[in-house]
Amino acid sequence: TSFLINPKLNISMKINRIKFLLPFLCACLSLVANAQMNVTGTVVDANGERLPGVSILLKGTNTGTMTDMNGKFSIQVPSSDAILRFSYLGYESRHVKVDTKKMMNIVMKEQSTALDEVVVVGYQEVRRKDLTGSVAKANINDMLKTPITRFDQALAGRIAGVQVSSGEGGPGASFNIVVRGNNSLTQSNSPLFVIDGFPVEDAGAASINPADIESLDVLKDASATAIYGARGANGVVIITTKKGKIGKPVITYNGSVSLERLNNKLDLMDAYEFVRLQEELYSPSEMLEKYFSEGRTLESYRNIPDQYDWQDEVFRTAISTNHYLSISGGTADTRYNSSLSYVNQNGIIINSAYTRFQGRFSLDQRINSKLKINLNANYSRGITSGSSPSAASSSASSSFMYSVWGYRPVTYDGTDLRTALWDPDVNTANDYRFNPILSVRNEYRKNTQDDLVGNAFAEYTFIKGLKLKVSGGYRLKKRLNEAFNGSKTRYGNASRSEGVNASVRNYDDHGWLNENVLSYSKYINKKHNISALAGMTFQGNYSNMFRSDVQQIAHESL
Repeated sequence: TSFLINPKLNISMKINRIKFLLPFLCACLSLVANAQMNVTGTVVDANGERLPGVSILLKGTNTGTMTDMNGKFSIQVPSSDAILRFSYLGYESRHVKVDTKKMMNIVMKEQSTALDEVVVVGYQEVRRKDLTGSVAKANINDMLKTPITRFDQALAGRIAGVQVSSGEGGPGASFNIVVRGNNSLTQSNSPLFVIDGFPVEDAGAASINPADIESLDVLKDASATAIYGARGANGVVIITTKKGKIGKPVITYNGSVSLERLNNKLDLMDAYEFVRLQEELYSPSEMLEKYFSEGRTLESYRNIPDQYDWQDEVFRTAISTNHYLSISGGTADTRYNSSLSYVNQNGIIINSAYTRFQGRFSLDQRINSKLKINLNANYSRGITSGSSPSAASSSASSSFMYSVWGYRPVTYDGTDLRTALWDPDVNTANDYRFNPILSVRNEYRKNTQDDLVGNAFAEYTFIKGLKLKVSGGYRLKKRLNEAFNGSKTRYGNASRSEGVNASVRNYDDHGWLNENVLSYSKYINKKHNISALAGMTFQGNYSNMFRSDVQQIAHESL
C-alpha cells in the first residue's frame, strides 16, 4: 500500500537499508576471510625424495588435499591450532600441527611391518619388500568379522584385481573367482588353488573352514605363477592353514546365529491389474464367461483377500547357525592344532538347506636340530538339499523362478491354485509354467560332498640355509547327487514322457602329489640376500563316475 501511495518514499527507504547493511556484510566477510589461514609445505621420504599423491586431511573435518608431482601442498585451515593428517601407501600416517608462519617440511617413515611381512610365493616364503611380482594378501581378521561359511564369500571387494561372483546365492553354492579378468572365452577362468602346498584346480572352498585359515595370498602375474606352469595362467590362490603355537593348550569357540531374508521382492501384478490385462487379451464374451460372471466387474477384483502372492509362498526368513571349536598348543619340539565345525544353513526358498561337518588336525614335530616333520589332514562332508533356482532348463518358462513371477495371482472359478499343477488358461504345449509351491515341495534333491585332504612333509637342514623338503599328499573328492521327481513336479508330471523318475550319480576323484625341493638362502652383512631353489614334482589323479536313471516309476510312494 505504501508503495502505491508514495513510491519515491518507499524506494528511498530501501536505499537507506542497503546503505546500512553494506558495512555490516563487509565486516562479516572480512572476519570469514581472516579466519581461514593458508598452509603450505612439502612431503618427502627418509631419503629426502619428494612424495607425490600424499593424502592430507584436516583433522575432524572432510577438508583435504593431495601433494602434487613435486610433493608440495597447500591447504586452508581455520586456526593455528589445526592438525593435519598425512597418509601414504607403505608409509606410517602422521598427525602434525600446522605452522602458519613458514613452509612445513613433512618426512614420512616407511612401514617396516608391512615391508617385512612374509608372503607365500610358489614353494617359498619371501618378505614383501623383496617381491618382484604382483601379490595380494587378504586380511583374515576382517574376513572373519562376518558370519561366513566359505572363505570365498568374504573375498569380494577385498583384493584389487580379484573378482568374486555367485551363480545363484543358494545355501552351499560355490563362488566364481577371477584374477585379473577373463583370459578365455570358452574355457575356465578360475585360478589354481594351492592348499597347504597341494595344488588343485577345484578349491573345494566349502571343505575349508575360514576360521582355520592362517593366510591367503593371491599371485597375479607371470613372475609369481611361472613355477606352476600353464596351470597358473589364471593366477594362483595360496591358502595356508593354522599351525599350533608354543604354550599351554588354548581352547577357542566361535558361534553365530544369523537370519536371512529376501531383501526386495519384485513388484508384480495384483488381482485387479491382472484382470485388467485379461480384458485386453480376451473378448467381452470370454470375460463375461470367466472373470465377470455372477455380476462381477473389474472393480470386484480390487483389494480382494483371496489373491495369491507366490513370492510370499516360496520365500521365507531362514535361520542359520555356525559353530567352531578348536584346541592348539605345544612345546618347542611338538606343536598341534585341531578343530571341529558344524554349519546348518537354511535357504530363503522353502525346502532348501545346507549342512556341513568338518574336522581338521595339524601336527609339527621336531625330531632333532636338523630334522622336522609335519602332518596335516582335513575332512568335511557337505549336504545340500532343495531345488536350484538357477538350474539350466530347455525352456525359460520351465525354470523355477519363471513360475514364481509368472503364475497368476487370482482365479475366476474359485479353484485353489495351490492344489493345481497347471494354470488352466496356459497352453502347456509351448508354455511350461507350473505350480511353484507343489513342485518345490515334491521334488527331492540331495547332493552330498565328501572332501579329504592329507599332507605330510619332512624337512632336513644340512647346513645353515641349505634345506631339503620332501612332501607327499593325497586328496579324495566324492560326490553323490540324488534326485526324484514325483507326479506333482515340473519334471515328473503325466505330460512328460519320462513320467515319475529318479536318478543317482556317483563321482570319485583321487589325486596324489610328491614334491622334492632343495633350497638355499643366505644373508650377507644384513644387506644382501642370496637364494636359490631346485625342485621336482610328481602329481597324478584318476576319477570314476557312475550314473543310474529310472523312468515311469509305477509306485512313487515307495
